[in-house]
Amino acid sequence: MKFSVFLDTPVRVTLQQLSINHPHRDVRCRAAGILALADGLSPTAAAAQIGVSKQSLYNWQRAWEEIGLFGLIVGHKGGRPFALSQEWIDAACKIATAESLSLSGLAKRLEVEMGAALPCTLETLGNTLKASGFSYKRARYSLKKT
Repeated sequence: MKFSVFLDTPVRVTLQQLSINHPHRDVRCRAAGILALADGLSPTAAAAQIGVSKQSLYNWQRAWEEIGLFGLIVGHKGGRPFALSQEWIDAACKIATAESLSLSGLAKRLEVEMGAALPCTLETLGNTLKASGFSYKRARYSLKKT
């Protein structure tokens, strides 16, 4: 089966920009794969150039033919699911609002309240609370100059 993809100039420019500037790596790879096929490379050579399997290129080419540009973007699933469920995040925010605790103290209190071990690391808990608007500052001892 002969693979040929025809791209007019505006679509080619759009794909080139997408392959360089899109925030998700998988979408950048898909755009580069369609560009490689449009330049006349075989699916095997294009897959080797991009570093993906040949089947991935066939799938991207089929999505391009069926849906077009949207077919390349739709395949992005958003990455790994969150380590903390919304229930854990709400409980952590409630505890952090109620009293001032260190991050490890907050994690211990959260484990007691939820009745299970913390499903993530302390760093992940801290990043989640920071994204929710909380911040932690380490208590420092100030040195007085004499």
